[in-house]
Amino acid sequence: MGAQEIRTTASDTESDALTTRLLHAAADVFAEMGYEKSGVAEIARRAGVTTGAIYSRYTGKAELLLDAVDHHIPDEIERLLRSDHAGESATDVLASLGSHLLDELPTGYGLLLEAIVAGRRDPELAAAIRRRVEDEDARLAKLVDEAVADGLIDPGLDRLATVRLAHAIGFGMTLTRAMGLELPETDAWTTVIDRVIASMAVSENPHDTNHETSQQTGAPQ
Repeated sequence: MGAQEIRTTASDTESDALTTRLLHAAADVFAEMGYEKSGVAEIARRAGVTTGAIYSRYTGKAELLLDAVDHHIPDEIERLLRSDHAGESATDVLASLGSHLLDELPTGYGLLLEAIVAGRRDPELAAAIRRRVEDEDARLAKLVDEAVADGLIDPGLDRLATVRLAHAIGFGMTLTRAMGLELPETDAWTTVIDRVIASMAVSENPHDTNHETSQQTGAPQ
């Protein structure tokens, strides 16, 4: 390795460390003060840098908030799709995602809620959040498609509706935790999640769907 390469590597390491410090400071400030009252100057002060160091990396606090969210929220779907889960079915992965909703949430989930609320008054921020959720949509949809292909989920179920249900459960649990509401026991929660996923399987009785539909619509059986 040449001298120039050593200098470049050292510079990159210092830059990464500074960015990490900025994101931790931003997370603290946003969590304490809320998005609207948070200022770039206070974030810079907490990180021990000048505001110029922030603006050289970010266009403003909206972009900084989004990066802080990404930095503090682990990509649970990506983790579950790694090699250590190779061989598991798509429904097993979906069940694992559901069970992990009871895990202690990192700081990033509070930031995500803050970003969602702030996005109602900031169209650019709202659009950026939506793009991130749509990325997760695509990965969840891929899991659903794999489960359908493997015969584990009924192909008659709408894919978007299935993905939205997964997100509704995830976002709902995030809000539940943010409000400090009581959480179910792990075994009880896992049982419910497994039951929900099992209910999406192809019915062994082809008349079940017609029976349920007639009950819901009031049609004669």
